[in-house]
Amino acid sequence: MMNLLDSAWIPVRADNGVGPFRLLTYEELLCGDQHWAISLPRDDLELACTQLLVCMTQVIFLPLDDGALRSHIAKPLSPEQFAERVAPFQDWFDLDHPARPFMQIRGVQAKEVTPIQKLLIGLPEGNNHAFFNEVGEVTRLGPAVAAIALFNQAMNCPSFGGGFKGGLRGGAPVTTLVAGRDLRETVGRNVLTLPRVRERLPDYEPDFSRDVPTWIRPIRDKEIIHVHQIGLARGLFWQPAHVELVKAEQAASCDMVGGDSGAAYSGFCKEKFNFTVDGVWPHPHGARIDAIKKGVLEKKFISFTTTAPAWTLLSEFFVPRDLNDSNGKEGCSPAGPVLQAGDLYPREKLHLLVGGYRNKQASILERRHELISLANNWHDNKDRLTQLVELGKKARKILRGQLWFAAQGHKDGKLKGIGVSIDTFGEKLYYNRTEILFYEIFDNEATFKEWKKAKGDFTEKLASICRNIYEELTDPYAHKPELVPIIAWARRRLNKELTEKIAL
Repeated sequence: MMNLLDSAWIPVRADNGVGPFRLLTYEELLCGDQHWAISLPRDDLELACTQLLVCMTQVIFLPLDDGALRSHIAKPLSPEQFAERVAPFQDWFDLDHPARPFMQIRGVQAKEVTPIQKLLIGLPEGNNHAFFNEVGEVTRLGPAVAAIALFNQAMNCPSFGGGFKGGLRGGAPVTTLVAGRDLRETVGRNVLTLPRVRERLPDYEPDFSRDVPTWIRPIRDKEIIHVHQIGLARGLFWQPAHVELVKAEQAASCDMVGGDSGAAYSGFCKEKFNFTVDGVWPHPHGARIDAIKKGVLEKKFISFTTTAPAWTLLSEFFVPRDLNDSNGKEGCSPAGPVLQAGDLYPREKLHLLVGGYRNKQASILERRHELISLANNWHDNKDRLTQLVELGKKARKILRGQLWFAAQGHKDGKLKGIGVSIDTFGEKLYYNRTEILFYEIFDNEATFKEWKKAKGDFTEKLASICRNIYEELTDPYAHKPELVPIIAWARRRLNKELTEKIAL
């Protein structure tokens, strides 16, 4: 039996990740003062575990105001405070509850049991072979990892495939949380105060007799659900699928974290059922884009749709834009914890936990999880950070454009092109070689204290990288006389545009 409120299930290492591995209880985390760090073999599961803890704490220990939140972050709870607050929620978080198991529905009808590895998004099962892993590599999951994987599948992943519904934020949303000095502080910094919850859910009042997760009060088949009917707890723990874990016939250790042999899960049953959610629920753990498409307001959460690194989305992650003030362009609402950090800690360095998947329907093409740090006083310099992002995007566009020109040639000028798609490869090289440059300048206090010099040095480095990539990709073809004119012409255009458009 495992209950997330009192069992040891949180996979951690002491001393911020360098100490011995162990499973921690929720009470030990919130009532202790040791510096724990999540420790799992996969970065996506580490982020999911953090998010699960944030959601639990958001619902159970909802702070009424900034003072209560600061107190919660600054010092551990007493065991008495913990026991009093968790008592009403005991049935919610029991992974093996006879009637209402955590993130599951009892009595799921399935033709066959799906191997447990399918619950670890991106690992191969059937015909899906990704990340150099093998079918059957994971055959047993212990209760701790099973609970985390269930939550991750429901919150952050594409659906199981045709006929299955995705989560409230869409198929593969990007999650953005605020990192603290250790796990307890990280959890606290991502819990929103009641007034900030009401900014997203107007007139919200904590009432856990009505606002309950989907496994406590299941979604009805063919139900039409309006987003204003989804409360805080129900939305944070939304399970769009009918899933039921299947226990292994024999005791076994977990294939992910090891440990002593005990109860383990070898698979799960899943069952299709239909329902409709009308609208987009304002989930606090991701940035949302609002835009007018064909006269209709469209709201969607940001996801990784290309190979572009996370810095290209940094403006959306922390700069709110009102759709009415954007001259018809997109509006943006950053994640709740990021906006709250700007209110509570505007002068402190901000560490963003960013994670998500790039997918093609139900298949995962890429896992991407990063830590992005913004220097002190970032909140007062958001426009400058945005300028740096835009400079980076312009430089990429200029480089790719001139590589494409060199590859295609100039028909009117009767100049032959290289004939190879060097522009696509050039873009990949640009992202690879500039990523560390962006994260260094975002994290450097001199960026704001010496803005003119910092910006000048930055643009020079960007231009140098673009020129080097251009020469590297066109040099193998420069020995052919018929290609020399187009290569030279595209080079001149590259230098001209870099000078004019990124203000060197």
